[in-house]
Amino acid sequence: MFESIINFFKNMKKTEKEQVKSKDAAKERLHLVLMQDRANVSADFLDLMKQEIIEVIKKYIDVDENAIDVRLTNKSKSDGTTGAPALYANIPIVSIKEDVKNGMAREEKENKEEINTKTENIEENNSEKEQIETVQQTIQENVQKINEIEQNIEQTSNEQQDEKMDSNMQQNNGQIAN
Repeated sequence: MFESIINFFKNMKKTEKEQVKSKDAAKERLHLVLMQDRANVSADFLDLMKQEIIEVIKKYIDVDENAIDVRLTNKSKSDGTTGAPALYANIPIVSIKEDVKNGMAREEKENKEEINTKTENIEENNSEKEQIETVQQTIQENVQKINEIEQNIEQTSNEQQDEKMDSNMQQNNGQIAN
């Protein structure tokens, strides 16, 4: 008899918990309906959106479809008031698909190869740039030397002309004196 009284109270406690759970579930459903109404979103639209989100995610990862929870919630503001509706998605990941992992690894390898190639090209361009700068410097030095040679030739030519004129003047002076 004592056990039956204890069982009665235990069952009563369970019934209260079930009522609280049922009350919370009903309250949550009411909130969902109100949010859907405020956001102008039907339950069918929410289900369609949920399915599309799941399909996109399933391309990359395996998910536990039975445990997926996608719903609209009200985001609370810092002052405690209710803000705009927000989409909440809890999607348990089972694993990342191997082909996605391999694809990501392949893409990462290709990116590294591309970076290495570009780095090599930059280094080659820098080397070519240095070679061009060296050639330009050599050309500038040669132009300076050519200018100096032209100046020397001009100076020598002027000196020769001066000597020739002096010689001609001396001959003319000698002829005039005779």
